[in-house]
Amino acid sequence: MDYSVLDQEELFQLAVHAMENQQHAEAVTLLKQGVLNDGSDARLRYLLGAEYAQIGLFDRAAAEMEHAVALQPDLVMAVFQLGLLYLTQGRPEQAVQTWLGLDPLPQDHPLQLFRQGLQHLIRDEFAESRESLTQGMSANQLVPALNADMQRIVLQIDARNAAAEQTAPAAAGSVLLRGYAGSGDGKLH
Repeated sequence: MDYSVLDQEELFQLAVHAMENQQHAEAVTLLKQGVLNDGSDARLRYLLGAEYAQIGLFDRAAAEMEHAVALQPDLVMAVFQLGLLYLTQGRPEQAVQTWLGLDPLPQDHPLQLFRQGLQHLIRDEFAESRESLTQGMSANQLVPALNADMQRIVLQIDARNAAAEQTAPAAAGSVLLRGYAGSGDGKLH
């Protein structure tokens, strides 16, 4: 098919459909065509970054999400996902710096609560992390896939706490983050 005949909205909708159906090659093709048509379309750059993350091209994912956030700083899901991508790559300082873009959101916004929970996790504050992540999941009604990712982290915190009752693990926070990043759960939705 000649994708150059499609306008940006058609490319966006078809790409979302392809992504939802795990048609990675189709999604990447559609998104790349959209970026080729209009390199300043932050939505398409963000989705291209998310799709790159899905297929394990994390450097490309970060580059596209960085571009999306630079083009549209109020694209808060891109800001959050970029920080999460940095975190799963073992770059917590960059994650925290990126999440400053969430500052305009109300404190009870799900992304703020998730951000707080993940920042507690970075500091090995497991009880506080669990509490903030749980509050975020309760507040988040729009993106169930994000709740699933946060639930996996909560389960890892619970497993870490159970193990800590039996033995005192060294550097528990870094082990937890490495486990999250390496488990295939770094998929960005």
